[in-house]
Amino acid sequence: MEGMARVPLNALQLEALTWVRDGAPNGVYEDYRPRIVARALHRHGAYPPAQGTPQPAPTSASTTRAPSKDPSPAPTEPKPKKPPRVGPTDAMMHALTAAADHQITIEYDQTRRYEQLVRTAERFEKIPEGMQVTVTSDYRARTAHVRLEPLPEWRTRLLAPIPVPGTLRDSSDVVTALQGRDDLDIRAREKKRALRLVQALVAEARRRGYQVKAVRAPVKNRWRYVERSEETSGHFKIKLGPDTYRLSVYQLTEQVEHVASKSELARAGRGYAVPKWDRLPTERLGLRIDTTGLSFWGQAWTDRDDRPLDDALAQILQELELRHDAATQRRVEEERQRLERERQWEAARDHAIQALTESHRAEILLDQAARWRNVAAIRGYVKALETHVLDAPESEARETGLAWAQWAREYADRIDPLQQPVRRPR
Repeated sequence: MEGMARVPLNALQLEALTWVRDGAPNGVYEDYRPRIVARALHRHGAYPPAQGTPQPAPTSASTTRAPSKDPSPAPTEPKPKKPPRVGPTDAMMHALTAAADHQITIEYDQTRRYEQLVRTAERFEKIPEGMQVTVTSDYRARTAHVRLEPLPEWRTRLLAPIPVPGTLRDSSDVVTALQGRDDLDIRAREKKRALRLVQALVAEARRRGYQVKAVRAPVKNRWRYVERSEETSGHFKIKLGPDTYRLSVYQLTEQVEHVASKSELARAGRGYAVPKWDRLPTERLGLRIDTTGLSFWGQAWTDRDDRPLDDALAQILQELELRHDAATQRRVEEERQRLERERQWEAARDHAIQALTESHRAEILLDQAARWRNVAAIRGYVKALETHVLDAPESEARETGLAWAQWAREYADRIDPLQQPVRRPR
């Protein structure tokens, strides 16, 4: 340390330093004592010999060692640089780009993880311009795929902005109904702007021919809590054909540290808990679609640093139209599938009727053929019987035999299918 006198090195320490300088060759020492001395000296910097201090004579161990020709250390090769680490998001994008069809198959259980990777890739703009990454899964087959594909047309469509009025002079019936609701949890200073945003969306929706109505306000129970139901969800609803979508306007909050009051501190001294955080309203507003189902842009829009909620109104209305178009296509597809099932059922029914008809006719045909063979056998037997009876010596035996032969001949005629009208069975 600075300001402290250095102690001159002794013989063992000098010998150890010389041994280290020469590269610590093997075979000089048989124990680890010099290594311990050298490691201890390494922590204390250089030790120049004190002036006028005689140097100790080298020991046998030092005299047997040849002096080094080049006291400078041997040059060391630079360590190879490690390749930069590739994160999971970059690895996913590299795999998608390298795949021939820009598609990779993943484990079904990894679906949510890759959905998060896709959101990260979108956030840090790692997806090529004009492209998107989608994750699809099949629960029954337990398969999942990630695809890099062009953006759909609706993602690149230019939307005309929806103007927001500066005042509420000509308020719609929807805005008027919202003004009188006490469950609109928006601070007074932001409430007028919230109503102007609703007014802009209502006016544009009606201009496009959609029906817009205010949602009936929910009632409060005896404890003064609002009880919401499916019929009272949202603040207003927009109807596109048979599809109705409920929307809500709300105020964003932020979490701030709670500052305890004197009374709370006093209560805390008696063992009561004091909240650590408070939720306080901000100046930011949001619009949310409360109707669940297939979504395209999302479910909620809020004021952002790079885009106010005013500029998102056109996208919100487009979201409703996209959902309506998808629902219409789904109904058309369901109707097509219903008609296809009906056609297949009719075809199966016709096939079953045809199969039953063929089986019935075959059964009748086989019965006729069997009776025809029996008839031929009976008639042959009758001829032989008559010949045999006529040769009988007794007249009574002949009469009895001929009577039996006659009945047999008549029976054969009755069961002979060729004696009946020939027609195809029904």
